[in-house]
This record gives sequence, C-alpha cells and structure tokens, in this order.
Amino acid sequence: NGEYASAFSGIKFGTGPRKIFKKSAIFSERAVSSVVTDTSDAQYFSSTDGVVMATNYRSDYHLEEEARVTLTRYLNGLVQATEQGSVDRQEMRDLESILLSVQMACKTISNLVNRAGINHLSARAITTDANTSYDPRSNSQIRLDLLSTDVLQNALRFTGKLRMISPVKSTNSSVLKREQKAAAQTVPPSTTDNNEHEHEHEHENSAEEDVVLNPSRATISVDDNKPSEHQPGVIIASGLDSKYVACLDPLDGSGNADAAICTATIFGIFANDADETPLKDEEELQQSVLKPGKTLRAAGYCLYSSATILVFSIGDGVHGFTLDPQLGEFVLTHPNIRIPERGNIYSCNEANSEGWSDGINRYLKAVKTGQGQSGEKYTSRYVGSMVGDIHRTLMYGGIFLYPSDTVGHPKGNLQLLYKSSPLGYLVEQAGGKCLTSGKADLLAAVPKKIHERAPCFFGSPDDIDELKDYLD
Repeated sequence: NGEYASAFSGIKFGTGPRKIFKKSAIFSERAVSSVVTDTSDAQYFSSTDGVVMATNYRSDYHLEEEARVTLTRYLNGLVQATEQGSVDRQEMRDLESILLSVQMACKTISNLVNRAGINHLSARAITTDANTSYDPRSNSQIRLDLLSTDVLQNALRFTGKLRMISPVKSTNSSVLKREQKAAAQTVPPSTTDNNEHEHEHEHENSAEEDVVLNPSRATISVDDNKPSEHQPGVIIASGLDSKYVACLDPLDGSGNADAAICTATIFGIFANDADETPLKDEEELQQSVLKPGKTLRAAGYCLYSSATILVFSIGDGVHGFTLDPQLGEFVLTHPNIRIPERGNIYSCNEANSEGWSDGINRYLKAVKTGQGQSGEKYTSRYVGSMVGDIHRTLMYGGIFLYPSDTVGHPKGNLQLLYKSSPLGYLVEQAGGKCLTSGKADLLAAVPKKIHERAPCFFGSPDDIDELKDYLD
C-alpha cells in the first residue's frame, strides 16, 4: 500500500513532528512531479484530462481529479490519517463534526440566498411598528439574516454535541422587547446581532452586551436613531464533550442580497482553555472566544456568489470546495490556495478617504499612479461585501484595506472577532499578511468584547510590506 505523509500533521496543526500513516481513501499512490493541464487557471483548478493535484505545502500527498473528492470524504481522510485511538484522532473527529455541520447549513443558506427574490424574502414582514419606517433593503437583510441564523443554529444543534448562545447588543431594552415580539410573530426562530460591512455610517459599538441563553425567539437590536438598521446574529457554539468553541457570522453582506451581490458565512474555531468541558456558564463561553486570531484552530468562509465556495483551513494550508448543484456536495476545486506575492488590485471604500491618515492616502496615490514599488498602476475593485473582496484578493493578489477614519469610523468598521481574525487567519495560511492599526499583527490583537471593531489590512506579502512604509 505504501506510506504517505498526512495532510493533517496532528492536532498541533503543523507545529509538531510530521507523522507517517498508511494510505487512506483520498490519497493517491501516484507521485505527480509536474502539473499538465489544458486550463488557463491550473494553479487553482484540477485538469479535466488527467491527474492534477495540488500538493499541500507541508504535505506530499496528491489527490486524483477523477476521484471527485467531496468535503465529507476529504475530512474523513484527515481523520483516518491520525493514529487509531489517539487523542489527535478524537480531536480531529470533533473538528470534523463542526465542519460538517457548517457544510450542511451552507447548502441551505446558499439555496435561501439564490431564491430570495423568488420566495419574496424581501417582503415587509419583520416589523409591525407603525412608527418604524419601511426600508426595502433593510427588511430584506433582516429576513435573510434571521433565516440564515436559524439554519446555522439548527445545523449545529443537529450534531447533538454543541450548545449555543448569541450575544445581543441593545441600546434600549424596550426597543429590543418590542422588536422581539414583532419578529416572533412573523419569522422562524432565530437570533440576530451585528453585520457592519454594508452599513458604512453606523454608530460605534458602545452598547451593553447581553446574552440570549435560549434563543427560541428572533431578536433584533435596533438603534433608536436608526430604526431601519439591525444587528444580525453572531453565534457562539461550544462542544458538550470536546474542547472546541466556534464563533460564526451566519450571513455577512446580507444587505447586498437584493442586488445579487455576493454574501457569505464566516466561522472561526478555538480550543477553550478550561480544565473541564463543557464550559460551566455563558460568561465563560463568551470569554473563551476572546482570543487573538493566531490561536485559531480552524477558520473559513462559505461564499455565495456565481458559485458557492467553502474555503477553510485547519492550520496546514487553505483549501476550497465548490458546491456541485448536480451532486449536492462540496467538491475539492481549489486545493492549497496560495496568494500571489504581489498583485495589482487595491480594494477599499474610498468614500471614507477624507478621514484617512496622510500615509494611507499617499500609498493609494502611489499605487494608482504607478509610482509604487512595482511600477505598475493598480486598479480598484470593491464589492462592498467583505468576503467577496477577500476571496478575490486570495485568488489574484493585491490588497484589501478598511482603515480607521476620523469622520465615521475612528476604530475601524469591521468586527475583529468574527470577521477580521478568521479571514486574516486564512490569508496568512495562504501565504499572505494582515495588519491592524500601528503596523501591528492583526492576528495578535485580542478582542475585549464580542463586537469590537478594529482597522484591518489584508493582502499579498509584498503589498502589505510596501503599505507598512506609509503607516504611522
């Protein structure tokens, strides 16, 4: 049968010694020394003619294209690659359980997003308060967020191994109760919290954070000054018999769904530090995720766009699986994603540039005019849906930035815990770099609150290094 280096190097995720295991179902005995393909994008897609595969940068295995490796089969192969009866195998099984739950939810959410217009998910059905103005975009966003949160909660609950809470912010308890009652009469059970990427002028997070212990009713947190805006539900899930705790953003970019612009689910998985599992109380559970991104054990996103693509890492490279609508399964299409060393695209909301520092404006002027280090004029691409912009940056290189600005977002506008950290983890796993304010490593930043925001910069290593020269 031969021996093969595992794609999964133990639960230390690449930090421990490599182990040799017998051949599993997803491994090929054939060594591929070069990639031969008739496609123009051979770096990310397997050939239709022969065996092409992506070699994990820390592994020696090769996957056969004709095998049509599904995500379920892939994860099972990683489990089988660990030693029978070992702690590593049990912990990998726990990770597998969470990832398969996310996979199941993402299939349903993809269908909800794709059929939102057909199923009239943008209809007025969320609020019955006569004093609340009707905003078609906001109502569509609220409905999709509620449904996506509900789907994700049910998928995680289906494992029988997880319990959940949803931290909810409210600036006014009476407003929250009123919205809870209205939502409970019109939508499926779910919980919501904060989705900021599409709300460019929302107030900074200064509200008290409450915890919904048994989210059996939809909750909408509303700013009294902005009744049309809401805060979609971030989910924190803890293993009942494992040490893992996950933080999930069910539908980032949901405000763009009516315009058929991409949306996404984001997730990050930590190992809790408690001596006992499960965690004793909700406060302990919240504290268990307030950690720097460098301590993540796994992270990923599912992008709902022209195709539905689930991209994740367990600490040993980044892999992408595309949902095949004929099979109804996620199939490996982007093995071992590597971000280019330098790109020629910058992505940011330049409407906020008046409040940016002089250094950032000088950097953008340099790359736009071809006066940067590469000597090439950069082009601007900005979707306004964070994961869509990050996914393009992973594929083509370049830089994505959302700095603080003195006008509307003095602390930045993207949440550190459940947006920036998981995506920064993926970017670094793919060979890129990420920063926060003051040239600091984004993955070293420790959130003090669930919804804390921070400036963020992601991109190709050469582009980020160049940006550093301009930052204060």
